[in-house]
Amino acid sequence: MPLPFVPNRMHIRHVILFLFLSGLKSPDIQKKLTDIYQAHAPTAPTIRLWIERFEANDFDLEDRTRPGRPVELDLSELQKNVEADPYQSSREIAMTMGVDHSTIVRGLKSIGKVKKLGRFVPHALKDFDKKRRVDMSMLLLSSHRTKAWLDDLITGDEKWVHYSNNVRKAQWVDEDEQPAAVAKPELHVKKVMLSIWWSVRGVEYWELLDEGKTITADVYSSQLEKLKRAVAASRGEKARVFFQHDNARPHVSKVTNAKLMSFGWTVLPHPPYFPDLAPSDYWLFSHLQQKLEGQNFKTKDDIKKELTSYFAERPAEFWQEGIKKLPGRWQQVINADGEYFV
Repeated sequence: MPLPFVPNRMHIRHVILFLFLSGLKSPDIQKKLTDIYQAHAPTAPTIRLWIERFEANDFDLEDRTRPGRPVELDLSELQKNVEADPYQSSREIAMTMGVDHSTIVRGLKSIGKVKKLGRFVPHALKDFDKKRRVDMSMLLLSSHRTKAWLDDLITGDEKWVHYSNNVRKAQWVDEDEQPAAVAKPELHVKKVMLSIWWSVRGVEYWELLDEGKTITADVYSSQLEKLKRAVAASRGEKARVFFQHDNARPHVSKVTNAKLMSFGWTVLPHPPYFPDLAPSDYWLFSHLQQKLEGQNFKTKDDIKKELTSYFAERPAEFWQEGIKKLPGRWQQVINADGEYFV
C-alpha cells in the first residue's frame, strides 16, 4: 500500500538525528528507515555522512548554503559518497546529497571522477596508477606458460539492479509525429544489490541482498563462505582456485583477507581503477544491463526470476569468452602504457 506522504529531506534528517541520539548504529538506522519509508529511504552512504556530522557535534540539518549564493558542494563528502558506492549515477548522488544535478556534475569533474563501465573512476590516471596497471598485466601474462589456468579462475563483483529500467533514447519520427512517451524515472531509485561469482563453467554462486542493503566486510565474508561451499560441491574440497575481485573496502578488509587465506585460494592482484580488466564489468554486467533495459519489476522475487532465467540461458561459450578475453586485455594495457582502453 502506498505511503500517505513522501518524506522530504528534512523529515529524513530529523529521523536520522533522533535514531542517532537514541544510540542506534548506522546499519540499524538504515533498517528502520527502510522499514518505514521503503523506496523513499536514504541510502547507506547518506546515513553514514550524517552520522559523521553528528559525531563531530555538527547537528545543523540545513544544507550548507550562503545567502544569495548557490549551494556549495563539500567535495570531501562527495568523494566519500562516490567511494562508498561507485556504481550510483550522478543523479542519485545529487538526490543523496541534496544538491542540483549540475552541481554534482561539476563536483565530479573537480575531484577528477569519470564513469567507466558503470562505475566512477579517476578521469586521469596518475603515472603511478598506470605503472601499476602495466606491472600487474605483465605479471599475470608471464606467470603461467599456458592459458589453461584461466579454467580455474573465479571472478566476482556487485551490481545494482533497478526495479525500473526505463531508458530515454532519441527517436526518429516524422516531422509532424510525436515521439512515444517514456515514463520518467522515479525520484527515489528503488534497487537491490546483486552479488555474483562466475567462471568459464558459468555461475558459481549469486544472491540478491535485501532492498537498499549494501556490502559490508561481514556480509562479504558470509557470502564467501557460501561461495566456498558451492565451489566444493561442484569441484571438490581441494580444487585449485584463482580468485579475482576488485579492491572495494569490504573485499580487502582484514576479515575478508583472513577468510580467503583460510580457503587456500590464490588471490590475483587487482589494484584500484581496473574496471576494464574485471570480467564482470567489461563483459557480464554490460550484457546483463542490455537485457534489463526497458524492463520494470514490482518485487525482488520478480528480479530474482529474471536473473535466474538470464543466467541459465547463457550458453557455455558466453562464460568462456568473458574469461578468455583477459590475456588480450592485459596486453592492451601494456600496449597503451597503462591508460584506459575502453
